[in-house]
Amino acid sequence: MKTVLQRKPASPRTRPPYRTVEGWALGTLIDQGAVTECNHHGHRKDRSDPDAWERAREEVWRHPFPGATPETCLKALDEVMGSIGETCPDCD
Repeated sequence: MKTVLQRKPASPRTRPPYRTVEGWALGTLIDQGAVTECNHHGHRKDRSDPDAWERAREEVWRHPFPGATPETCLKALDEVMGSIGETCPDCD
């Protein structure tokens, strides 16, 4: 009986969960409950929760985006949060 060796298919390279510091900042805001999603349209909304905002800032400072400084991450967090409104633009 002849043994045939089979080559394993190459495993796909895994990419990091976030490609940009802005995407990572949005993920942090969502994880900490500072931002939610409109149930009807999918737009992000500011929950106006100061405790969640503070948790997000603390998380960013303690665990910055790989290769970025905590200061850069806080700036990205502020910019992302500044671009999110309190209401869904399609619900108005």
